[in-house]
Order: sequence, then structure tokens, then C-alpha cells
Amino acid sequence: MVIVQKHLFTDADNTLWDTNAVFAAAQLGLLRAVETVTGLKAPEAEDQGLAFLRDVDQRIAAAHSLRLGYPPHMLAQALAFALSGSSATRAAGRAVGNSNSDPDFDSAVALHIEKLRERPVLRCGVREGLEAIANAGVPITVVTEDKFDRCRALIEAHGLIHLIADVVSIRKTPDAYTDLRQPLAATHAFMVGDQPDRDIAAAALAGFETIYFPSAFLPFWNTDVEVRPDHKITRFDEIIPLVSGPDNGAWAIDSHRKVVK
Repeated sequence: MVIVQKHLFTDADNTLWDTNAVFAAAQLGLLRAVETVTGLKAPEAEDQGLAFLRDVDQRIAAAHSLRLGYPPHMLAQALAFALSGSSATRAAGRAVGNSNSDPDFDSAVALHIEKLRERPVLRCGVREGLEAIANAGVPITVVTEDKFDRCRALIEAHGLIHLIADVVSIRKTPDAYTDLRQPLAATHAFMVGDQPDRDIAAAALAGFETIYFPSAFLPFWNTDVEVRPDHKITRFDEIIPLVSGPDNGAWAIDSHRKVVK
């Protein structure tokens, strides 16, 4: 009889917790602050203002080597360009090409950064799902493209650290997912996440069984990605019957390690 050794890998931002809500509030605050400094106006309605900002934000990310981790001062500068009439693409390009921050926006950017430090709330069913999977004996690894220290701190702040076998920070590619599996005893690896490209498609190419947990954040470069996950869920604890079962393996990892991008 073949004993199946299972292992759950899960994304963090917008999968375990609602990072998008924190960013949306902080970004709208920055937009209104830039409006005050420049005397120019974006759409007043929150949803339209956020759409205006997110178009600029994602164009910067697409052009910058750090993607969505680009320096916040670039967003303030790009918003000023966009408010002045530049297209989102043009505004983003000008901001990325200018590495110097504008002192006129320093206080607005500082407040924006402070708001980004607010703790995001857990998404529906996360605590229940992680507890059930861990209690079933399936090890859980959190896989993030964010900084290791921030991710682990949020896991601890939410009281989840005792449920997590490992936390890794990597750039999510098929090769990276393959490397994650190699040192493990797992014969059946699951990956749950909200982004079609790096959470689902990349993991699928490495032989993972994929679980798509859509979030409110879907950047433009993912809108045309055809998602073909093995499963799609509407709350995190729907993974319980998919992952847990009678043939669960022993914990494969028992210590936290830092993986540098």
C-alpha cells in the first residue's frame, strides 16, 4: 500500500489576510493628499478614485524591477503627473525614470507608509482551515513574495505561528516551486492562492494540486490569464475536505528558515 504524504503550501497576502483592504485605504489617502498639494482633482467617488490610482500603481509595478514593491514616493509623483493629464502609462514611466523623491509629497508619503503598516484582517475561514489541516497532520508552508520578516510577524500577530511548519520568501516560478518540493517527503503537494499566474499557473507546472482563492486584488497583467485550477473556493476553510484525509503524512519540516529572493 502506498502511503500518501501530503503538504499544504499557501500564499500569504490576499490569501491568508486581506492586504488589499489595507492598501486601498492607504492609497486613497495618498491620492487625496496629492490632490491637496497639486490643486488637481481625481474622481471623487471612492471606487472611481481607487480605479484611477490602481491604473497608475500597476503601470509602475509593470515597469519597475521590484514590481509591486516599488518605492512609494514613485506613486505620489506618478499620480501628480496623471492628475496633470498624462496617461497612466506615461505617468508611471516618468516616475520610474526619476529616482528622486519630490519633497512636496514627503509628508503624504510618510503617512501612506504608516497606514500600510496596519495589520490586515484574516480572510474568511483562514483560522478554521489552518487549524483543521494542521490537526489532520498535514504540514503547512507559507510561501510569500513579500519580506520574510513581515510575513512571519503577521502570522505571529494573528496567533497562527503554532500551525505553520515553515515560512519561505521566494520569487514564485515553476522552478522555485519544484525546489520547494525536493527536500520534502511529500508525494502530494497542494498550493492555495489568489493570483492566477504566480500562485496557480506556476505551481501547476511544478506538479502541485492547485486551489484558487480569488481576492479583490487582480492586477491588469492577470486579467487575461486563463485560470485552470484544480479547485476554486470562496472561503479558506473549504480546503479542509480537499487536503485533509485518512492518509496524511508526518510533519516534513520542523523549523523556520529564511529564503532570500
